[in-house]
Amino acid sequence: MYVLLAVKGIFRRFRSFVLRREVQIVGQCKLCGSCCHDILLKNRGGWVKRKRQFDKLCEKEPGHERFEIIGRSEAGPLLFACSKQGEDHFCTCYDDRLPLCKSYPSKALYYQGGRLRTDCGFSFKAVTFRDICMQRKGVKPPKFSTMLRQEQEQSDK
Repeated sequence: MYVLLAVKGIFRRFRSFVLRREVQIVGQCKLCGSCCHDILLKNRGGWVKRKRQFDKLCEKEPGHERFEIIGRSEAGPLLFACSKQGEDHFCTCYDDRLPLCKSYPSKALYYQGGRLRTDCGFSFKAVTFRDICMQRKGVKPPKFSTMLRQEQEQSDK
């Protein structure tokens, strides 16, 4: 699974480089606090996979002690939750939050093959090869809702 994420990230970087279009972050925060759970942390360019790595990260950057290990992701790295989230889902130390929290969501997540939670108000919007081909032909890609309606009509017949 981890290899799949790496390949996906490499492809996304390649596509961005070739098309000269960077991914855009669209949407807005829903203030639900979901981003404070199931967090992946990086240390020295790689995801934290062992408690020992996490301990070293905390020694180097003491602010990371706020995170607690809650399990392991499908891909292998450890999953964390922030202990500074209040019962109302708001950060109890908002003014002193880490750069990781201030910059969420980061384009780096997209370029490493990651994705945002489905309940997040933010999303990544990337230009695809298909978008460019359709543009050059002078054709606008159909809206998803239109395509879905057509598929439903065809299946009803």
